[in-house]
Parts: sequence; C-alpha cells; structure tokens
Amino acid sequence: MMATCLINFRPELAHLVEDGLVSNTIRALRGDGRDPLPGDTLHLYTGMSTKGTRLLRQEPCQYTMEVTIQPSAGDVHHVMLGSKLLEQSEIEMLARVNGFNSAAKFVLHFQKTYGLPFTGLLIGWEPAPVYVTRH
Repeated sequence: MMATCLINFRPELAHLVEDGLVSNTIRALRGDGRDPLPGDTLHLYTGMSTKGTRLLRQEPCQYTMEVTIQPSAGDVHHVMLGSKLLEQSEIEMLARVNGFNSAAKFVLHFQKTYGLPFTGLLIGWEPAPVYVTRH
C-alpha cells in the first residue's frame, strides 16, 4: 500500500521546489519509522502549520537512500550515500540541488541544525541523479 508523505520547505526554498530546481531533500529519519518509500506520494509544502500553508508540488517518490554527513576537514567534505563516499564534485551537486550555493554551506546547515555526524534520508521525486545511481 502506497503512503502519503508531507514535506515542508523553508520559504526561501519554496520557489526552487515549485519551479523544479530542487528535486530532492534530505530529512532526519522519522521517530516512528514511517519514512517515505519509492512509489509513495510526496506532498511538498511551504508554510505548514501556518495560515500561509501552500502546496508546491505533488510528486511520486522516485528514490530514497540513507545519507550520512560527517564533519569536514577544512575544504574536504565527507558525505556518504549508503556505504559509498561521494566525491567532492558530487557533494557540490547534491548541495546545489538542495538549494545551497556551496558544499560548505550545505554541511554547515546540517552541523547547525542537527549536529554532525548526521544520518538521514535523501528523498527524491525526479529521476535519480548520477551521484545516486552510481552507488
């Protein structure tokens, strides 16, 4: 049975999601274990739990994969998809499709928001990019 998953985006990312420029997101694992699976319907919102709630897109989940973000060593970032360490260029691509203009800002966001190391779920609603499919 396919499930429905609600995902909220910060206002500054809403137009990127709506315009199709952000095609995946990284989220902390749910405490209840009901993380989205391929085939589930993703309802992508901004402003959830406010009067300004707005549905940006409704998309089928194409893929999910565990992601781990480790503390960086200077300009060298450590991000794993599943058990595979991403190359620096792949981390830059991942950062950009998640609305960050650099891998450094991407890693810093997860450090400030969750602390590092962070393990979560990469959730995608477009065909999987090469940094996902080569793993």
